[in-house]
Amino acid sequence: MTYPEILQKAESGCSYLSDGRTAVVLVASRAGDEAASAVATSFREALGRHGLASRVVSSGSFGYAGLEPIAVMGRPAILYPHVSTDAASILVDAHLGGAGPIVEMALCTLDEKGQGGIPGASELPLFRRQMRIALRNCGLIDPEEIDAYVADGSGYKGLHKALQMDPSQVIEEVRLSALRGRGGAGHATADKWEACRSAERAEKYLVCNGLDSDPLARSSRLLFEGDPHSVLEGMLIAAYAVNAGSCIICLDSTQRAAIGRVRKALDQMRSYGLLGSNIMGSSFSVDAEVREVASCLSSGEETALLKVLEGRQAMPYLRPPYPFERGLNGSPTNVNSAETLANVSGLLQRGSAWFSAIGTEASKGSKVVTLAGEVTMKNTVEVPFGTSLRALIEDAGGGLIPGKSLKAVRIGGPTGTFAGVEALDWSLDYETAEKQGGIIGSGTIEVFANDACAVEMALDAVSYLQAQSCGKCVFCREGTLQMADILKGIVEQTGTFQDLELLEELAGQMRLGCLCALGREAPNAVLSSMRLFRDEYDGHLKGKGCPAKAT
Repeated sequence: MTYPEILQKAESGCSYLSDGRTAVVLVASRAGDEAASAVATSFREALGRHGLASRVVSSGSFGYAGLEPIAVMGRPAILYPHVSTDAASILVDAHLGGAGPIVEMALCTLDEKGQGGIPGASELPLFRRQMRIALRNCGLIDPEEIDAYVADGSGYKGLHKALQMDPSQVIEEVRLSALRGRGGAGHATADKWEACRSAERAEKYLVCNGLDSDPLARSSRLLFEGDPHSVLEGMLIAAYAVNAGSCIICLDSTQRAAIGRVRKALDQMRSYGLLGSNIMGSSFSVDAEVREVASCLSSGEETALLKVLEGRQAMPYLRPPYPFERGLNGSPTNVNSAETLANVSGLLQRGSAWFSAIGTEASKGSKVVTLAGEVTMKNTVEVPFGTSLRALIEDAGGGLIPGKSLKAVRIGGPTGTFAGVEALDWSLDYETAEKQGGIIGSGTIEVFANDACAVEMALDAVSYLQAQSCGKCVFCREGTLQMADILKGIVEQTGTFQDLELLEELAGQMRLGCLCALGREAPNAVLSSMRLFRDEYDGHLKGKGCPAKAT
């Protein structure tokens, strides 16, 4: 099918979105939420009593777990949080019975302007900072219907545009956007694609890393449960650019809803001719499959992930050769994260000039961020690069839990670095993270309150990394174990001041001797906590306990 044919079929299949006669209600929540399922049923029953044409859609989560189940209804769309089964019936009766929106139950409208006492989204702190590119459709469309993605979200317009271009021109468009990988160190996406395309072997693979290997991250799950086609469209664009004939989507084997929705999406793509031969009437042919992976921190590293796909243990290998030279089954392989690919489809749909106007000079676009720890609201949001951590914590996270004050934040997940209160004024971007000796990584921001013990914080971090180590490198396997033992001794007040020197020596050796970033960056939490909170280490070593817990 050509793109105009796909668009026409999708608009016909989703005519309820624009006919003005059908009452449409979105019930947004994480997959498997029984309360949301009951609310959706209540909406259907209430709409049925009115005898009008209606459509109740169980959409994916917006990322605002503390507000779910969320209902979106009316024109303009109004967002209602914490909807119960009783509230669903009340809302339908009010909207369709002529009373109109219920102001006291509403959170906001989803356009810029408010309505009848209901504020517009941009007036609320949660939405004020956001710029949703990867998450642009999450919570707003039916994740199990390709027609909804095409008709309501400009879906596959980016792929159509790419197929009118030479692959080298697609790579140049991505280069002009300055898109960097969203899953790790932030390498330039166009450079990775160019290297893979230039590799000589004919057989090539495109691998989508859809694992949230950071236990606090939610970006991949949100995308695959709420908008799988945004990732899959980006995947096809990337495959076309690097000349890959096979795509593999790696998903967490425990995320059954995500797996089911992606497989259904692939079936729908085949029915539209978006997989297989001569896609959209072009010479481009590619197929795709889902591979279930036992998610762990080490499998998030791309060379280890490729070993898993080959049926081997999740162990990284020394580079070179890089995956773009010799990757899966010895063939050139391009690995991109789900968030990166969702950005690819967005920027091709709207153009590199639009994308590169967002963010900072060196960090373009936006980043999905998950707030964790001692914040009031553990939301997942998407903000432009350059947003301050203070704005993220106070606006998107609602500030710290009442009665607590900030002690530290850790940016970038389990291998991230602790930073003190000065970090509130840092800008979220790659250059600032590098300057401060940290990483953005998965984009998680974990907040620690003033009553947390810095030594215990470091012990928790390194103990987790020790458990997640693949064991290949002696420096990682034994270094994290020794660090954990030393820190445990300090916490139990049996350590000595020489232990601090030993921790620094271990850190130096691990950074030199480990193959992958997990091992090299494992000491980050320990070294940064020693630097920031030396008085707490001294308190333990002097047998006085932790000053933070004494206040």
